[in-house]
Order: sequence, then structure tokens, then C-alpha cells
Amino acid sequence: MHTPTHVLAVPAEEGGEFVFAHALDSGIRVWMRGLTRRVDERPRLLHGVAAPLYGGTLRDMEPLRDFVVDFVEHAVDNPAMPLTPGRIRDTRPVVARTDSDALSSRMHFSYRAMSPLHTVGPWDGAAAELLLSRVRGQQHRHVGFFATGLPELPAGAAPDILPAAVISRERAEHLAKYLQAPAGQVLHHLRHAARR
Repeated sequence: MHTPTHVLAVPAEEGGEFVFAHALDSGIRVWMRGLTRRVDERPRLLHGVAAPLYGGTLRDMEPLRDFVVDFVEHAVDNPAMPLTPGRIRDTRPVVARTDSDALSSRMHFSYRAMSPLHTVGPWDGAAAELLLSRVRGQQHRHVGFFATGLPELPAGAAPDILPAAVISRERAEHLAKYLQAPAGQVLHHLRHAARR
């Protein structure tokens, strides 16, 4: 029996959106669609197949939190998709590109970096990476993001096309905890995990 695919589109404040999909299988597939804010990196240490870096704010993290938690709670134990570990090629990891590992940054924000993401289907170019950030010590509905190397999902395309970046089940569990954690001491406790 075919398991229906659950799809969530999360708009970015600056324009565009992320599309997340899962069918209770190996992981949460991720695409971007029409993101508009490219980050001007300085100093420019990019070469080779380095992918553009996008940044911005997701207006409401609650739908994403509920989507990830639903996947973690109901995903099947037998993986259905053969996942390929991502590789960082010819570019710095997203944590270094955003300076999110700097003490001055971690004083104000808590991060969850997924770098690199697994992939499914044929893949070319720099590995997909996604980093989420929350303001430390404050309860906000929004969540910041940086993304690079994610495939573009054209408007009107079915969200089960390949290739896709994939948040594995293990990483989805860590992401669910991060999104459910109250601001304050719990985010402080999770700060070291964000650098993995």
C-alpha cells in the first residue's frame, strides 16, 4: 500500500520558501523555491563548485516544528530511500561561511547546523547545507536560516521529484528537540550540538 507524502511549504520573510516532504520513510526531503536574499560573503573565499549562500527568516517555526516532530514520532524503522552522505567540496562549511561558530555570535543566537545533508538521487555540485538559528533567551515564533546547495523545486512541480537534499531520521530527532526547546537555558545547553 502506498504511503501518502506529507508536504510542508515554509515561506521566508524575504521571499521564496522551503518545501519539506516525507512519507514516513528514510528522512525529510528538502528543496528551496525562489529564495531571494543572497548573502554577500566577506571575505570571498569561494572557488570551484561553491554554491551561493542564502539567508533570511522563516516567519513561523511552529508548522516546521510540528512537521518534524510528526516525522520523528511516526517514521518507519526500515528505511525506504538509499541515502548518500553529503560531501563538502571546494567550499567552506556553512558554519564557517556564516561565522556562527564565533563567540560573539553564539552569545546572542543558538544554532542547529545540518552540514552537509544527505542526498537522494543524482547529485552534482557542492553539498547541500542548512543552518537554523534562534534568538537566545527570547520566545519568538520566527527562526533564522542560512542555506546553500539545496536543489530548486520549480513552481508547480510535484514535491517527490529527485534529486533532493535529505534530513536523515537521526538529524530530524536532533532538529525536533531544537525546535521544541524553550528559549533560555535549554538553548544554551544545546549550543555545542549545533556545531556538529
